[in-house]
Amino acid sequence: MTEAVGRENNPGLCKHSYVDQHQRFHYSLQVIPKQKYVLVKIDTQYPYGEKQDEFKKLAENSASSKELLVAEVGISDYGEKENSELGMKYKVEKDEYPVYLLFTNGDLENPVRYTGEIKQDAIQQWLKNKNVWVGMLGCLEEFDSLAADFRGTTAQEERHKIMEKVKAMVQEVPESDQKLAEQYHKIMSKVLVQGETFVHSEITRIGKLLGESKMSLVKKVEFQKRQNILSSFQKSSAAKEDL
Repeated sequence: MTEAVGRENNPGLCKHSYVDQHQRFHYSLQVIPKQKYVLVKIDTQYPYGEKQDEFKKLAENSASSKELLVAEVGISDYGEKENSELGMKYKVEKDEYPVYLLFTNGDLENPVRYTGEIKQDAIQQWLKNKNVWVGMLGCLEEFDSLAADFRGTTAQEERHKIMEKVKAMVQEVPESDQKLAEQYHKIMSKVLVQGETFVHSEITRIGKLLGESKMSLVKKVEFQKRQNILSSFQKSSAAKEDL
């Protein structure tokens, strides 16, 4: 059986309930042309373990995305070998499971294969670099969009205009999100002063800090949020791709 996760198939079923209750329903490749982005995990028919847990977390987080459908295809090695034709079509071998394929704008012939670590946050970062927004911890969608505009131009005048817009928007977000929103403006200011290398060096610095076992959980979450926001300013070309 081929399965999927998504509100589009069942408006009453959110992705969080999929994770908690393991509710599943039939999925067809006919769904792909109807979505802007579809991320399909090809796996054994009955996956389990840490990698499946990472998929469930990804499916839960994808509920925040209006454009992304996350789906799961199980391939059987026995009996009628259900869905084996899909494995053949996309050249997926059993020893590669799980394999993630990103379909864009209904194109069934040219999916992009994810080749990184099977971790929820790593896959989300990869999606982000593909301009697929999935709510990473600490990130705000409207501000992520402005971060993309900021990194997409080198014109100082244009960047200052974006910063003014961010500054105005900070006052409009809920109080609980204001500190996060302010981070976007602060990062933009740092980039203007220190240059494009600031983002990479700061992500690296925070990564080292997160590796310190003595850091409290609260502090780690704080740094993780900042690192995620910083990643919104990374150039897409820095992401690994395997077309």
